[in-house]
Amino acid sequence: MIAEFETTVQGIPCRVRITSWEKYRPGKTWGPPDSCYEPEGGYGTWELLDRHGKRAAWLEKKLTEQDVNQIEGEVYEHAEVQKDY
Repeated sequence: MIAEFETTVQGIPCRVRITSWEKYRPGKTWGPPDSCYEPEGGYGTWELLDRHGKRAAWLEKKLTEQDVNQIEGEVYEHAEVQKDY
């Protein structure tokens, strides 16, 4: 586990556990072509937990695309910006 934080899904309080994270590395687009590269990372895996820290498969079924986008933004914030792991 890298980090855990509280959030909501469809108004239901829950927790998200970040289980893996690949740090973001910006691309390099200047200089000789052989020294340029695309951006990488800034993503990882996470799982949804109930308020007691147990895996919440029942709540995962309620996830909408909007919920997933919100959670992935929060995951990025916790893993990349806050660096609380």
